[in-house]
Amino acid sequence: MTDLVWHSSFSSLTGYSGSACALIAALEAQGVAVRPLYLFDSDDREAALFGPPPPQIARLQQQRPLRRDVPQVVYGRGDLFAKNSGSYRIGFTMLEVDRLPPAWVAQANLMDAIWTPTEWGRQVFMASGVTPPVAAIPLGIDPQIFTPGPPRTRLQERTIFLSVFEWGVRKGWDILLHAYRAAFRPTDPVLLLIKLDCRQPATNPLRAMHEVLGDNAPPVGLIYNRPLTPTQLADLYRSADCFVLPSRGEGWCMPALEALACGIPAIVTDWSGPTAFLNTEVGYPLAIRGLVPAPPSEPLYAGANWAEPDHDHLVDLLRHVHTQRSEAARKGQRAAQMAQDWTWARAASQIMAQLP
Repeated sequence: MTDLVWHSSFSSLTGYSGSACALIAALEAQGVAVRPLYLFDSDDREAALFGPPPPQIARLQQQRPLRRDVPQVVYGRGDLFAKNSGSYRIGFTMLEVDRLPPAWVAQANLMDAIWTPTEWGRQVFMASGVTPPVAAIPLGIDPQIFTPGPPRTRLQERTIFLSVFEWGVRKGWDILLHAYRAAFRPTDPVLLLIKLDCRQPATNPLRAMHEVLGDNAPPVGLIYNRPLTPTQLADLYRSADCFVLPSRGEGWCMPALEALACGIPAIVTDWSGPTAFLNTEVGYPLAIRGLVPAPPSEPLYAGANWAEPDHDHLVDLLRHVHTQRSEAARKGQRAAQMAQDWTWARAASQIMAQLP
């Protein structure tokens, strides 16, 4: 049996935590003996901050000894790689702009190998000066949860667009709302349903959204700061006709892949992480007007660029899906079939192939 230490977070409400737990479960299922190790402090400290870890993680932390003579993966931000103390040191991270910050490159170059989810990311890492071997290791979905369901029975007369994101300019919420308002009238049989999380103190997303939409916008529904289980999230995806996210950059874009797996086509920016799995067969790639400087207020993005999604193209795509719902449904069927190739089991197999 292969032994591995997986250094990450497991209980916080982050993409790293959820995917770390899924990857460890898939690796265990394929015969890898994984010891989860909290990245920022002691295992007990994570439990105190965020609540107890999932049962499998807690069991492995209790039963498996910590070893420094086995490979170790640090799965988190690239400026945390130096915490890696394994016999073979692997850094696994992602970023949503076209270059890595120098501190990430310096720590990546201390590792024996670097992993990132997509070929797009792999090229960015190498162009940024990362010298160890860089491999594209995809993330995935649970096909037992994220799968198509029966046709919805409510609001059949409306075209429902769904967007799932954490508040921030990177997610392109401003582009989405401007385009939705331009595409439809208040009386059109459409609905934009937004699942929004905001963890920024003193931030008022509702006020900002109202300033864009105004008083006579087409209907918008909001699920605000409400955690959903994976099963509930899958039900939410299946309630829609199309997923939409005009993000300015993504390391992966898990909500888009989950929606595709549920048989829902996606309108997603045709740049960065989602290009790994989104194409015209299963969705509607959103054109970009070009690359623009990312905000200098974000230290990780200093000197980097991200995409500016094409507002006019998004307006056209929203209208097209609304008038061509049968076509969108066919794309959704193909999307569900495609997503079966992007499972956690497949990701675990690719990890095993990279281990020394």
